[in-house]
Amino acid sequence: MTQDLHDTVERIEQSLTVRPALSRAAARFVESHPDEVQRIVATALETAAALEATGAPVVATRTLPPALQRLVTSTRADADEGRVLSISEAAELLKVTRVTVYAWIEAKRLLAWRATRRGVLVPAEQITGPGEVVPGIEHVLAVISEPAAAWDFLAEESPYVDPNALRRPIDALMAGEVDA
Repeated sequence: MTQDLHDTVERIEQSLTVRPALSRAAARFVESHPDEVQRIVATALETAAALEATGAPVVATRTLPPALQRLVTSTRADADEGRVLSISEAAELLKVTRVTVYAWIEAKRLLAWRATRRGVLVPAEQITGPGEVVPGIEHVLAVISEPAAAWDFLAEESPYVDPNALRRPIDALMAGEVDA
């Protein structure tokens, strides 16, 4: 076997370490059917490779209707849109203790809600850095007291921020436009 072919085979046989962001339904499927995951991923990769070889577009999310595009999970490593964290993950990202995260949730500085099996969920997008969260969350929670509903409002494009353009309220808060 030539060295190039040997290197290729060795690379392919190594386990993939990519951890894509998955929807809740996909994560449940992985938990329920762990033996099927490798076959499904291999099939998807082979299909993508075959499409690429023919010159066909491999990813065609732009052809999805707008109502469905928001359901597609981003594969970018830095994409926090739609991602939720546990209390421990939020504490690690914020560089604070779990107790501090709970205190910020209680003070309505940080938006979070209890999920049935996953514990408390904290939308990652509201965390802007160590010890930093998007300003104005407390104003939204003063009007929409249910945290999950408040997050739905913040994360969806809305004419409430600017009647001339659809914009997400969370983006306005990130830009410092708390009054908007």
